[in-house]
Amino acid sequence: MESTEKVGKILLAEDEPQLRAMLHDLLISRGYEVIQAIDGHDALEKFKQDPQGISLVVTDIVMPRMDGISSFKEMTKIDPSVKVLYMSGYVPERPLPEGVNILIKPFSPLDILNAVNSLLADQTKS
Repeated sequence: MESTEKVGKILLAEDEPQLRAMLHDLLISRGYEVIQAIDGHDALEKFKQDPQGISLVVTDIVMPRMDGISSFKEMTKIDPSVKVLYMSGYVPERPLPEGVNILIKPFSPLDILNAVNSLLADQTKS
């Protein structure tokens, strides 16, 4: 028997429409509530609407208007405890802070589900 209870709210920022739609459908199918953003600026604006309700930010690094790293940096000014999972089609030129979670594209559906589940499980442990 599958549970339909929502297990977390994810802010998904990806500028490539087909990948964003695929990730959205995958995460929804696993019980996550997903807010979609088309770039870093859009993600920041959506985060500002409900910063305490977002369980995890899943964001591409390279996007138009505002990249994922800059967008997430602004989000941490609002809520320093927010978690992020970066996605990228290449290894970033600038170093990411130690302990940053990143998936290099292409990745499998299982890869992203495992990463999301792991990050969200960490915050529910008390």
